Amino acid sequence: MALTRIKNQESLVNEIIIQLSQAILEGDFKPGDKLLSEAQLCEKLGVGRNSLREAIKMLNAIGVLETKRGQGTFLAKEISHDVFNPLIFKLILEPKCAKDIYELRVLLETMVILMAIKKATAEDITEVKTIVLKTKELLENGHNNIESFVELDMQFHLTVAKATHNHLVETILATVITIFEPFIKKVLLSENGISLSIKNHTNLIQIIEQKNIIEAMNAVKKSLDEFMY
Repeated sequence: MALTRIKNQESLVNEIIIQLSQAILEGDFKPGDKLLSEAQLCEKLGVGRNSLREAIKMLNAIGVLETKRGQGTFLAKEISHDVFNPLIFKLILEPKCAKDIYELRVLLETMVILMAIKKATAEDITEVKTIVLKTKELLENGHNNIESFVELDMQFHLTVAKATHNHLVETILATVITIFEPFIKKVLLSENGISLSIKNHTNLIQIIEQKNIIEAMNAVKKSLDEFMY
């Protein structure tokens, strides 16, 4: 299957993901192959760099592609066909509303925090604290690249998921966190959004350390409510 210019300009990211995925399934790319350059893919697909990067970021998140800084983007050497499961693609491609995203985040993050309370080690706690500390330092030093804060915010949630010591939980969160990213960015761009995020993350760490199960559920909902209303 040759990549073709995309006609539906209203859902570019989805169309890019579909085309690349079909090309992989049909064997046009082999495990470990380097993809065409960003400029070449944009030309072949008739899309802009931002849309292409967003699609590649999503395929990176589910383990289909691997982007190596300074080298390019490669097809993963080992890909489970489970990543092409219709449920995963439905989560990524289906139109989303803020309410649905909010409810999904409450569900997942509550589950992750409760499991982390039971299983997190001292090393896990230190790792999560380090991420919050990095975020504070960037803010205090006047760093204004919002993408850095978004990346650290997502890293925080993935590291807490890692503290559950449950590979399935980690995999689920790593898959769906790309859905949350635009909302995380919007929150961090709001007035005092970064400071509020640091405060909420610090509170969640304390809850995990104190193994406060009752407060965990309230804290997750409260932190997300502050961003919704």
